[in-house]
Amino acid sequence: MSLIAIDLDGTLLNHQNEISKENLSAIKNAQENGIEVVISTGRAYFDVKNICKKAGLSTYVIGTNGATIHSKDDKRIDVTTIDKNSVLSILQWLDEREYYYEVFTDKAIYALKKHREHFHNEIQILKNSNLDEKMKEIVDVAERQFDQFGYVLVENYHDILNIEENFYNILACSFDQKKLIEAKELIKSMDGVMAVSSADHNIEITNNNASKGIALEKLATLLKLSLNRSMAIGDSNNDLSMFKKVGYSIAMGNAKDEIKEICTATTLTNDKNGVAHAIYLYLENIVLQK
Repeated sequence: MSLIAIDLDGTLLNHQNEISKENLSAIKNAQENGIEVVISTGRAYFDVKNICKKAGLSTYVIGTNGATIHSKDDKRIDVTTIDKNSVLSILQWLDEREYYYEVFTDKAIYALKKHREHFHNEIQILKNSNLDEKMKEIVDVAERQFDQFGYVLVENYHDILNIEENFYNILACSFDQKKLIEAKELIKSMDGVMAVSSADHNIEITNNNASKGIALEKLATLLKLSLNRSMAIGDSNNDLSMFKKVGYSIAMGNAKDEIKEICTATTLTNDKNGVAHAIYLYLENIVLQK
């Protein structure tokens, strides 16, 4: 047996943040053929569960960029947390420089009211500006970020640090590329954490032992599945670690060229059911030919 790991944003979800009927049908077809399907995303587990419930979909879930793994029946299989002292240092640094940031825990996505309002206003100003197509897409992706389930707004970062929950991921956002580079350099200088990007306006910070690839390897070992015969589908930098673990890596048609270049193949875009297209080709050419 093998598995299929699928990213959410820009991959399984279309621009309406929905799983299409075609993609859903393809996933269920794969499951009926004995393939384990895994949602592998930067989103929090409770957010993914909400999306899957609406679609009538049941899969294993790798959440918050590999920091959590959950079974199909909601059991937590594995967690990799960020040390609280590291969280304090990172949030203090981000707050002093007025980044918009979100902190992912067991129960919620925490964000500061003032930073969220500022970032939202910045998005609206940019939307009303004369932007090129690339910048329009970046702004649209940033706005869709607010459709996530489970936000809790607080007054300051100390309110976040005072909660008794595991810290899994810190998402920092800016439309200023210099600020993002500065944040990446900070994380590189710190022990125990690393950063990847799921979009051009953000970095996502986790424990350096947490990645989609590491989590996928853990899950495959647990389920005694072959990664050499497995497939991963994605579109962003935070998918690279799982692409390296599988025999068949598939870039979405809407992925950047540098992502497409390192993958086995490229499928259609997320608005043209690229996931379904990749799954059917995989079933036809890899799984069903024995």
